[in-house]
Amino acid sequence: MFPVIISAIENDDDRSFIAQLYEQYYPIMKKKAYELTRDYSITDDLVNDAIIKLIKKIPTLRSLDCYKRTTYIVYTIRSVAINHNRQQAAKSKKVYLGMSDDLMDSIPDTITIDEICATKEDYRELGEAIEQLSERDRSLLYNKYNLELSDTEIAKIMDIPINNVRVYLMRARQRALKILTRRDTVNENQ
Repeated sequence: MFPVIISAIENDDDRSFIAQLYEQYYPIMKKKAYELTRDYSITDDLVNDAIIKLIKKIPTLRSLDCYKRTTYIVYTIRSVAINHNRQQAAKSKKVYLGMSDDLMDSIPDTITIDEICATKEDYRELGEAIEQLSERDRSLLYNKYNLELSDTEIAKIMDIPINNVRVYLMRARQRALKILTRRDTVNENQ
């Protein structure tokens, strides 16, 4: 089940360390890869690419506590998936003359182009709104919704009292909504 690259690691301690990380973090890495690419057929390849990058960072990974290590690994798979998406976007921009296949046949019937464009626009606006939030608000929202951490885990990572996590999350969501609402009002008035 482990990628072949793990067996190629010469140091036994490093090999077992990476094998343990692979086994422990494979589900979250695969989930994150799918969330970003929406293509199950490449998620395992992206996880393997991320493992290759992580092998080069074994000393760093060993020095991190489990929460920071999780964040590091999630950011690595996120980076690999985003790079894959960029490469695919660059390939799709190229014009292929003389193709006899109709590309419209490969688009599923259940989703319209308008829906895809609207979803992309919504994600872009949400991303821009989140960028305007404070670092703490961004971290809270990222830990809760991207990493799907519990309130207890968020409290430990961010060194805040567990009783305040829900209040802080509620306020962060309200601030994000306020930014989005303000943006919608400006767009309607134009």
